Amino acid sequence: MVTINAKKNGYNGIIIRYLFTLLLVAMLVFYNHARVRKATESPRAMIRGSDNFGGRRDQARLDFIVAGFPKAGTTTLLYAFLKHNETAIAAKEFCGLNQAIDSKIRMQHLNEVLNAMPSSDDLPVKHGIKCPMAIWDTRGIQLVSSNYKYVKLIIGVRHPALFFQSFYNYRITEMYDTNTTEKPPSPNELIGSNRWRDVSTDLARFELSLMQLGKTPMRPLDLNDLGSHGKRMTPTKYKVFLYSVEQLDDPNKDRANAFRKDLQRFLRLESPLAPFEKENSNRVIRPESINICDARFNELRKILTRQGKNTMRWIRDQFLLSEDVFVSDEEHFVSLLETWSVDPCTNFGNLID
Repeated sequence: MVTINAKKNGYNGIIIRYLFTLLLVAMLVFYNHARVRKATESPRAMIRGSDNFGGRRDQARLDFIVAGFPKAGTTTLLYAFLKHNETAIAAKEFCGLNQAIDSKIRMQHLNEVLNAMPSSDDLPVKHGIKCPMAIWDTRGIQLVSSNYKYVKLIIGVRHPALFFQSFYNYRITEMYDTNTTEKPPSPNELIGSNRWRDVSTDLARFELSLMQLGKTPMRPLDLNDLGSHGKRMTPTKYKVFLYSVEQLDDPNKDRANAFRKDLQRFLRLESPLAPFEKENSNRVIRPESINICDARFNELRKILTRQGKNTMRWIRDQFLLSEDVFVSDEEHFVSLLETWSVDPCTNFGNLID
């Protein structure tokens, strides 16, 4: 009897311990499930998107930024991505990430924009935003890089003198469109850091913006140059697709097709991009609109052309060497850059854009 009772008591103890263990396992499973669900429904999980499980993952991703420069075909790309069945992009510029406000508020605004974009159950949609000044003021890129691991940057450039003219004229048009009463300064005054609505010869020094990405070795002279212009290093592992605006409207059909295919591969899209349509040109000439070829701008063109030669060399000899930087048809791209060392008015005559 004593032996049998002892066995019963032993069996009972084993059963109790077994049931207690099952209860603990069930509690842990429930706790972990609740924690994962809470994490994936949190704003940060929504923002990080594919880094987390669950939640509206497809609508919370950020895959690419059309990051610059103004008047370098960014609106053309915006419309192309709006029409493509594998890309969703905010219909208007979104530069709120560059604002000097709390980072949580900036990310909340981005999250709202991303969640408002359409998604597809059939194809993995790539989500993007456009901010032509994102590459100049990299606070936004710095904030994005702390929340997203894999975002690609698309950056367009053009001859600095033509860029200056086009951006100045765009600001004139914008002034009329918004019924702003203002006397714009003479373009000859917008030298160096002296800016009007972001227009200046400094902005045409594209290397100042591109250096901030940390894709090239930086000499003390380069760092001093950045610092003296209020720029700062924002190293990122993001890949960069660099193009010249002429490549969007290349009369050579083979090169034009190759360019679109290269951009398609860069973004990992399955279907091809349609031929680009030119958008957002300065079609209306206002009294204050300028022709950079006028004799009164000879000295300004000299400054921009001299800067252009230095910028061209830096992009060609340093920036393009980075494993993170991609171009379509490098030989043709470099040939377009090399025109920057030549006064465009000697080749093209009077220009208005």
